[in-house]
Amino acid sequence: MSFRGKLFFIFLVYGLLLAIAAQLLMIKVNKEVVQNDSLKKAALYAQDLQENFQLNIKHSRTKLKSLRESAIFRKNFEEHRVTMCSTSLFLDIAKTSSNVMQLRYIDKDGNEIIRIERNNPNQEAIIIDKQYLQNKADRYYFKEIMRLRDGEFWYSNLDLNVEYGKIEMPIKPVLRIGTPYYYKGKKEGVLIINIFMEDFLESLVSSDIYNIFLVDKENYILVDTQHKNEWNRYLHKDLNLSKEYLNKLLKENKYYELDLKIGNQEGLKVIIVPSNDYIQTQVKENFYQFLWVILAVLFLSFPLSYLMSMVPAKLKSKVDELNHKLKEEAKEKDVLLSLFDYSDAVLFKWNNDENWSVSFVSKSVENLLGYARHDFETNEIPYASCIHSDDIGRVQREVEDAVADGVYFFTHEPYRVITKNKKIKWILDNTVIVRNESNEIINFVGYLTDITEIKEKEVELENLARVDQLTKISNRLYLDEVLMSQYYRFNRYSEECSIILVDIDYFKAVNDKYGHLVGDKVLIEFANLLKKSIRKDDIVGRWGGEEFLIILPHTNLKKAALLAEKLCKTVAEHEFSVVGHKTASFGVATFVHGLSVEQCVDLADEALYEAKEAGRNMVKVAKQKQS
Repeated sequence: MSFRGKLFFIFLVYGLLLAIAAQLLMIKVNKEVVQNDSLKKAALYAQDLQENFQLNIKHSRTKLKSLRESAIFRKNFEEHRVTMCSTSLFLDIAKTSSNVMQLRYIDKDGNEIIRIERNNPNQEAIIIDKQYLQNKADRYYFKEIMRLRDGEFWYSNLDLNVEYGKIEMPIKPVLRIGTPYYYKGKKEGVLIINIFMEDFLESLVSSDIYNIFLVDKENYILVDTQHKNEWNRYLHKDLNLSKEYLNKLLKENKYYELDLKIGNQEGLKVIIVPSNDYIQTQVKENFYQFLWVILAVLFLSFPLSYLMSMVPAKLKSKVDELNHKLKEEAKEKDVLLSLFDYSDAVLFKWNNDENWSVSFVSKSVENLLGYARHDFETNEIPYASCIHSDDIGRVQREVEDAVADGVYFFTHEPYRVITKNKKIKWILDNTVIVRNESNEIINFVGYLTDITEIKEKEVELENLARVDQLTKISNRLYLDEVLMSQYYRFNRYSEECSIILVDIDYFKAVNDKYGHLVGDKVLIEFANLLKKSIRKDDIVGRWGGEEFLIILPHTNLKKAALLAEKLCKTVAEHEFSVVGHKTASFGVATFVHGLSVEQCVDLADEALYEAKEAGRNMVKVAKQKQS
């Protein structure tokens, strides 16, 4: 065999062996690559779970806080009786979210005073009659909440609802949040909200590519993607089976773990395990792609081997040059294809100096802030200058506190940044403090995530909580806020403000004759009629049932009475669908120095009562001196 033939044969065999070896190596390496990629995605997925969970908890705390700070609820203690307005307030708050299972006020002796509940998220919340209210003085949650200071919150374990000493079937996962209620510095009782958690937990563990487990600090499974061994601890099933199943799974697979921060001692954590089916599917897809490449290489091996045998020395030089070029391109490709360059998150590396100078930032900063990497790495744009002026002080204090506490990782409270085109975005900043062997700070590494959409949804939810769900006008909570704001402006700047309390005449007869669906339509039509008949700056809302309240800024009693007369005539002349003509009664009052908001509302209520006693379909003005 000629020299050229030998070289041809050697190169051909070498190419075949190399292709086979590369194929075998690809199978092993590719599985690890897919697993590691899945874990990176799991970390981002877990961060979203944490944010959604905390948002859920925050909204429930907000409901309790609204009750705790409500002037309407405080009126119970000023008048030493349970007012219908406060009960309606509880009902309105419960109706703002279908995940509210119970909303209660329990007095200091353990007696349930107000209790709103629904049996499942698809039902309407109802007021529980007094005869069914119970004493909860011996329940653990009542005792624990009564030990708290004013403004503190208590959180239960995430467990199953119990009725009459037994777990309710079908099971209802529930989380309870409570806070003590103080009046004039004295503890009067507790406010408690029970939250349906089934839908949230189902969304938490639902995944096509992960097996997700919610476990307690002892690794007992509460819920999981495959719904195996759930709630064993509470259903008195084989507890060892639950732990053995999880421990075996974690031993055999890589996983990501995240602590769910609530504020209790349950130690909840989410464990995310990439699904073997998903990993094998990805490996298989990559395998077939690589197989086509190998076949192409083998197909080209014959002519290439022939060419290489003709000019071995020259070709070797060219190959060396090509290999060097490929290595350089591979290095560049590794940088360009880094996770942060092609994700929505941004990686920052700040030096430990006064100006937080930037030594590295991922390319994705262009998508977040609009500036190029060069702008930061040359310190033409200091990162601190991008932080909103109202937030920079807090961000600096959080860094100083973390340094003083000696922690290696901390998360800023969300703050705002200003982009190059002056757009405001909300940021979640997780920062690692890097220290040397002498415990001196070298630099800070920050992982920045754009949460603008989440913050906007949060604002949207807060706005939703201010709207009456039936009539789509302001609800009792928002009216209460506006009244207090106008009362402050009246006392501070002497800005006049009047109110009109409206009640639909003989509304009960509508429900009795036509049914509640028609009654609801009348309420909606009535609300729209009032809304389009008042001025732009006036505020109208549903006060409760068929009662409506109109707040009139910059309006004295005389002008308010004229508007009420106009509205009375408008209502009487309007023909409602199905029921025809209806009338309404009006009570008018104005803010007066020396009277509280509640007293002004009471005066309007008394005037309304006088209008009804006098025959309805009329306006009565409260007897009061104008200031």
